[in-house]
Order: sequence, then C-alpha cells, then structure tokens
Amino acid sequence: MRVRRQSVRMWWERTFWPLPLAGMVVAFLLQDLTVTIDESLADLEGSIISPAAALTLLAAVGGGMVTFTGFVFSVILLMLQYGSATYSPRSVSYFLRLRRTQLVLAAFLGTITFSFLALVEVGSGGRDAFAPVASVAVCVSLLLVSLIGFLALIQGVGSTLKVDGLLSAWGRMAQRQLSRQAMANHGDAAPPEPDADGPADGRAAHGEPPDLDAGRGALVIRHPGRTGQVVAIDGAHLGRLARRAGSEVVLLVRLGDGVGPGTAVARVHGPPVPPRHVARCVLVAPERSLVHDPLYAVRLLTDVSLRALSPAVNDPTTAVRSLHEIEDVLRTAAARELGTVRIAAGAGSVTLPGATWDDVVDLCLLEVVEVSTGQPQVVRRLTALLRDLLDDVPEHRRAPLRRYLTRLEAAVHDAGHDPDVWLRRDRQGVGGGR
Repeated sequence: MRVRRQSVRMWWERTFWPLPLAGMVVAFLLQDLTVTIDESLADLEGSIISPAAALTLLAAVGGGMVTFTGFVFSVILLMLQYGSATYSPRSVSYFLRLRRTQLVLAAFLGTITFSFLALVEVGSGGRDAFAPVASVAVCVSLLLVSLIGFLALIQGVGSTLKVDGLLSAWGRMAQRQLSRQAMANHGDAAPPEPDADGPADGRAAHGEPPDLDAGRGALVIRHPGRTGQVVAIDGAHLGRLARRAGSEVVLLVRLGDGVGPGTAVARVHGPPVPPRHVARCVLVAPERSLVHDPLYAVRLLTDVSLRALSPAVNDPTTAVRSLHEIEDVLRTAAARELGTVRIAAGAGSVTLPGATWDDVVDLCLLEVVEVSTGQPQVVRRLTALLRDLLDDVPEHRRAPLRRYLTRLEAAVHDAGHDPDVWLRRDRQGVGGGR
C-alpha cells in the first residue's frame, strides 16, 4: 500500500539515528575482517610497529575522537538553534534531515568504535609482542576519513546557514513537488482553459474543492487516530476500494490539513466501504513533510519573508530574496493543472481535493503584501513580480494577480507615497528599476 511506503519514507526522512548506528555496525564488521588479516601477519609482529606504539596510537585516536565528536555536534546544536531563531522554528526539521551531517557522525562513531575494538587486540592471545598492524592502518585511515568529513561538514554547514542557499533549497523543493504532484494527478498536460473539456482517461480537474454540505445521506468517515496534519493520501488504494464497492469516495481533507480525533476525512456515496480501510489511506503525522508537501516549502518561504519584515528584524533584502523563489514557484504552479481531481474507478470514483491556483497565490502573496507596504524595496519587487507574471501566465490565471496588484497600488496611494518611485518594476528591489 502506497501510504505505508510513504510512512516509511517519512520515517527515514525525519529519523536521525540510523546512519550513525550503521557506522558503528560497519566498524564491528571491519574489525572482524582486520583481525583475520592481523592473524595472517602474526609473523611480522613487532617488526612494523611495536605493541606500545600501537597501544598509544589507538588510545589517542579513540579518546581524541570522543572529545572531538562532542565538540563538533555541540556546534551542530548551535546551528539548529540559530536556524530556528533566524529563519523559522519549522526549519529545524530541514537541518535535521541533512544526510551530510548524519554521514559525518557515522564516520566519527565508526572511528571511535573501531579504535577501541582494535585496542583490545594489542597483546591479545597471550602474545605480549602482538601488534595488530592491519587494525592500526585501518584506524589511521578512518581518522583521515573523519577529518575530511569534518572539513566537508564545515563547508556544508556554512552553505546551509546562508540565507540564499537555504531559500534556494526550499524553492527547488516546492517546484519539484508541485510538478510531481501535478503529474501524478493530471498527467503531463498544460492547464486547460476554464471551458475546456476534462481529460478522456477518467481524470478531471476542477477548480473548486468538494462541497462539504452535499450528500447528507452519505457515509462519513472520521479520523480515528491522534491529532496531526495530513502528510500523504493513497489515492490508488482509495480507487481500488471504490472500484470493488462501486461507490463514490469523496475525500474532505488534503495535504497539510490539520485533523484530530473525529474529524471528517471522507464521504462515501453508494454502497458502503469499510471506514477503517478508507481512514488508513490518509496518513497523519505531527509535522508536515518538506519532501512530500510542496505548499509546506512555500509556507516556509513566506515565513522567512514575514520574519524579515517584522519590526524586530527589519531585513527587507531577505524578503526580496525570498520573493525570487516565490516567483519561481508561482511560475511552476501556473504551468500545471491544480485543484480537485476526480478519478474514475470502474463503477465508482474517487475525488481528491487539491490546492487551486488562487490558493497558491494567496499562500505566496497575501501576508507579504499586507505587511510590506512600508518597505519600498519589497513593494518594488512585488510590483515586478506581479507585472512580470501578468505578462507571462495565461489569461485564466491572471485574476488573483491583478487583485493583488490593485491592492498593492491602493496601499501605496493611501500611504501618500510617490507611485512613480514605490511602484516601479525592480527585480532587485532597489537598484534594478526598469
């Protein structure tokens, strides 16, 4: 079942410990191999490295790496605190899922584990002169790998904490997931005009979500679990359930919606479908997923803009940088089919609600437009964003953009600002007017 695979993928995305634990397991396996090699080199004992030197080296590597690991990951915790305070509290999950950090920790723990295991081998088997040559060589190699990993970690942490790199990463996530979601729901097709016929393959996109007041005689499926947010929906399995029963299953929630015990998540028209099976097709977790929920990445981009525009921070340049990514997200969304999808399933069907173009535009611009009217740099960048999109997107996508441009212009006039200065197209905010 796809929702179970999604659950496993999100567990892997959010869990920090598997890779570091794997590093320790690899160290145990590697030590078994080097013990075998050392036994075959027993005739060379004492001629390459003395037991005392091996003992000193292995103890120094193991003890030093313990201290070094504690220092390095104290810095990582400070990074998490900095990211949470500077960008958004929800950015912590992004920093924790960075595989680079987990791999470096795996190298550190593997080096520590191997060095202490090799330490036990010095003088073992009643041979006081026995020095594990292969183990010492591997330990030194692991130390070098750990040092290289440390340098890569420092480089990676610096890149991750830069506002430009972070916003670019979130923007790419949002665009990639919007494209994947549209492909999964609608196929690789350009958005239809409002009066165009729906696709002939049984899928149809609608601009409006399902009517929650319709079908009062239908079976209502309610969420049986804990409070959380919808992070995945198994539309394929819902289709199989609808096909077998010949029913119409209308989902009432979509990705990112908050649900609690007893929240209505679906409505079934026609022959009944086991409520437990339908409810299990909606995966709920305490936190939304950056990897699987495109609008969550957009939410973070908007949060960064709002924080930058707050009186306590007053950093309009960061808000302008965030608007660069928001514009790219809007261009991606404008080129894709959005909204509710109805999937034919034999005699039945499944209706999956989805974000409309208006929803995406509101998420990207509503709050930023409302709080930016005192910042000329941001107003000029918003003007460029809206006018450029109005020039480029299809006619049926332009209404919400015109609405926000009108609102922005009215706010500038009401504040008594010079519209020739404040409403000038400027993709840099200030210094790039045209």
